[in-house]
Amino acid sequence: MERSATTSRRAFIKGAGITAVGAALVGITGCTPNPQASAQSTNNAQDVSWDEEYDVIVVGAGLAGMSAAVTVATEGDGATCLLLEKGDSELGGGNSPFSSGKCLFTDNLENFTAYVKECRGTFDNTPDDVLEAYAQGVIENLDWVLSLGADKNGMEIGVPGQVSESQAVCYPEYPELPHSAGLAEFHWLKENSDGIGHVQQFMYSVKQQHTDAITQKTKAPLTALVQDPATKAVLGAVYQDGSKTVYAKANRGVIMACGGFESNKTMMQDYLSAPIAYPRAGLYNEGDGITICQKLGAAMWHMNSVAGFWTNIRKLDDSKQGAYFGIAKDKGITVGVSGRRFYMDWDACVIGHVYEGQSDLSMNVGCRHGHMNFGGEWSHLPMPAKSWFVFDQTGYEAGAFNAGGTDPMAGANGADPVSDGFGCQADTLEELAVQMNVPVDEFLETVATWNEYCENGKDLSFFRPSESLTPITTPPFYACNCAPEFVNTDGGPQRSAKGEIIDLDGNPIPNLYAAGEFGSVWSNMYQGAGNLGECMAFGRISARSALANA
Repeated sequence: MERSATTSRRAFIKGAGITAVGAALVGITGCTPNPQASAQSTNNAQDVSWDEEYDVIVVGAGLAGMSAAVTVATEGDGATCLLLEKGDSELGGGNSPFSSGKCLFTDNLENFTAYVKECRGTFDNTPDDVLEAYAQGVIENLDWVLSLGADKNGMEIGVPGQVSESQAVCYPEYPELPHSAGLAEFHWLKENSDGIGHVQQFMYSVKQQHTDAITQKTKAPLTALVQDPATKAVLGAVYQDGSKTVYAKANRGVIMACGGFESNKTMMQDYLSAPIAYPRAGLYNEGDGITICQKLGAAMWHMNSVAGFWTNIRKLDDSKQGAYFGIAKDKGITVGVSGRRFYMDWDACVIGHVYEGQSDLSMNVGCRHGHMNFGGEWSHLPMPAKSWFVFDQTGYEAGAFNAGGTDPMAGANGADPVSDGFGCQADTLEELAVQMNVPVDEFLETVATWNEYCENGKDLSFFRPSESLTPITTPPFYACNCAPEFVNTDGGPQRSAKGEIIDLDGNPIPNLYAAGEFGSVWSNMYQGAGNLGECMAFGRISARSALANA
């Protein structure tokens, strides 16, 4: 519960000089600390006063932040929590409310721990103990939400070890790995009479039961963390509340749960070689929390890890990306501005199917959250800023442009790619190439080669599965403008098994913690539903670590 301003202003910081680092950062709302507040951020201890006081401050109201706040309220024995959200929705402005809502769980700790370690592949920058803590947290997820009042009748709960062929579920995502068996997911049913059809809605409903302990504020971007330069301990946070700069004291710690940097163009270019790429979810993940923690000396990890990329159609006027599952890439091919194919172009967020052999990961193909087989290893590939999805009338009639039909969950693009502004149409391939502004001869050769592959049943260039080979022979012909797309970034501050943010010397920064995709544990191959599973797991872990600072 928020303390009175009168009480908190008496709680002047004692001891050595304390500074607020990064107070001049700008949040997405455009709010900037006023000059007086910026000056205060560099003053000595006796000049800094707290406007508010809590036990724990949580930054970000996605599933990780909600889970942390709820843990403080339910396990903190009267502890108070401030939950800050930069966006205008109490459900959070990041990825959580826009996600599938599927949460990973398992009943086999030993097997699952081995699997998440195997998902590192050739990467070795995530310590075993961190992944062990993650696995232990995931195994607790289902029992935890049930203990909070989740109704099994309003949920669909998978059976660990039962392989799903659903394009949107995919358990396991890497069945070729030795310990992949034993995974499952749970989610809320959309048609629930109580209106709770998503894990984020459920966690919000639990949060609402604890308003005595949790104070939530929206349109309240974090602008700084207050740190003791002698002990390096984080003592509180600075945030914007309208035009007011607020200094909030955190007696036990600050938990950073503010997601990645999907909407930060500079970071996307610097860390992921993605000059243009469009996130599928929220718009408020701009990496500002990462910058703030860097100024405190936090070490970064997994900055080049991402659940992406693939290409999806985008309007010619650059105003809108196509629906998530709205196209069927097996009904055509994708070419670059060169007129040539350039990758295994049956992507379209085909998250986890395994085709034509399930034993050798180095030989299988597919697009698993944007990761594809590249020389026998599964990597995310940078995609060109512009490409074209090409198909013919037969492909169009088979759903190339509108694979989702009228199902809003699958995603619907509309009736016609030309009238809807996504592409062009021509009676000949030569005319289509001219409209696409690609080299005509190269494009014609590409299509001719592709049709040969389809006739012979084997893609000799990029090894698309035989069932995905659809010739392009029947006019009229279509080309839809495409741009890169992805789900989320994974990079951010390095964390310990206790959720502590680690500094450049390998030591925990006292009273500073991370949860969710703010420095995710995923460094390479990603398992679907593992992000939301991580949000809950490390939301609890970090909250418990902060609460231990009595």
